[in-house]
Amino acid sequence: MRFLAAALLLGACANDPRVGSAEQAATVCGGASVVNGIDVSEYDDAVDWATAKGSGIDYAFVRVSDGLAYPDSKFAEYWPAARAAGVIRGAYQYFRPDVDPVQQANLLLSSMGTLMPGDLPPVLDLEVADGLSTAAVTTAVQTWISTVTAAIGRAPIVYAGLYSWPTLTGGADVTTSPLWIAQYTSAACPDIPDPWTQWLFWQHSDTGVVNGVTSSQLDLDVFNGTLDDLKAFAIGGAEPCGVIDASGGMIDDGDPCFTPGGPQAYMRHVTDAGEDDTLYWTHTTTASAQANYGEWDLDFAAAGTYHVEAYTAAAYATSQAADYRIQANGALQSATIDQTAVDGWQSLGDISFAAGGSQWIQLGDNTGEASQKQLVFDAIRFTSLDGSGSNAGSDSGGSDSGGHDGEAFGGCAIGDSGSSGLAVALVLGFVLRRRRCRAR
Repeated sequence: MRFLAAALLLGACANDPRVGSAEQAATVCGGASVVNGIDVSEYDDAVDWATAKGSGIDYAFVRVSDGLAYPDSKFAEYWPAARAAGVIRGAYQYFRPDVDPVQQANLLLSSMGTLMPGDLPPVLDLEVADGLSTAAVTTAVQTWISTVTAAIGRAPIVYAGLYSWPTLTGGADVTTSPLWIAQYTSAACPDIPDPWTQWLFWQHSDTGVVNGVTSSQLDLDVFNGTLDDLKAFAIGGAEPCGVIDASGGMIDDGDPCFTPGGPQAYMRHVTDAGEDDTLYWTHTTTASAQANYGEWDLDFAAAGTYHVEAYTAAAYATSQAADYRIQANGALQSATIDQTAVDGWQSLGDISFAAGGSQWIQLGDNTGEASQKQLVFDAIRFTSLDGSGSNAGSDSGGSDSGGHDGEAFGGCAIGDSGSSGLAVALVLGFVLRRRRCRAR
């Protein structure tokens, strides 16, 4: 995000003679803990997400577009790659008030696809008026927010600055959306615009240096809370989509814990093959980044080693290089199989999982196969190897100076995130979408 108007520049407000008592009163400090993140766009030339993650970057916002006319050339690469590396991701759009806000919102929604558990709500990045009055800008902003809220089931985030928000909107009240404040200052706490009384994210620098990121103007951010707080705030963070029992369980393609990702036109859903006679399939590609993918989100009742299997139906599976990426017990690993080898269950290995969530299995279409093959997404089965019994056949049912450029699950129990502090109060202030187990 790069603010274009010099008149909107913020300094260290505690030392700025332009700032009166009203602005001083808007200085809001965060809690005792913060989480480091970045926001990126095509202006950030290259990102090695695994290296960035290892350097302490736990989340990132990725730009979808500048309005309608300028889709970001890096989004299709950065969006799936961030998640594959275990970086919590969110999408943002540089908003153009003079362009149809519904069309802009729809571009954002179609670009990021179905949000997956652990993703952050998207962001409206407001930096310019495009010649419109404050009333017209406010109407456009509210229309965009309403469109996105209706689509994802909760309010998006708004990116704004102390001076830009009143200048552009007249201080409009959209506080159902959490605030991402932009201010580059040497002060310990940012200044926020009325009518917000607290901030959730703070973009505090555009000259950051992070291992793995090639950029001359890298934006650095912090989240106001702990990593557990951030996960609780994310999509699906208030409760797991289902919990895998200590004996094991299964997630099928129709269960809440499975998400078919990417352009839905290319994810074919069939009802004549596969476990429980359903599966998804898409064509493979040789692209460096995945476009379509399936993700099975995992939350375990007990830590342990589980034998993991994937169902591959010969009627549709032709890929011989299906690479299942597995985030388990804090580590990322992979298992590549020939989906044509077995008409039924194939082993992905014996894998150690931690108790709780933030674990997943993901399969992307970028297998590297030169000729298009059919890649299938179906059930994943977990059998405990720690003496807890077998689950075979069971089912989950279950700154302003800133700027961007089943049964085995035992039901869908509500998880306790263990969150505390200011971020919990923030999270409780926003509506989290509830996920249900599938009725059997």
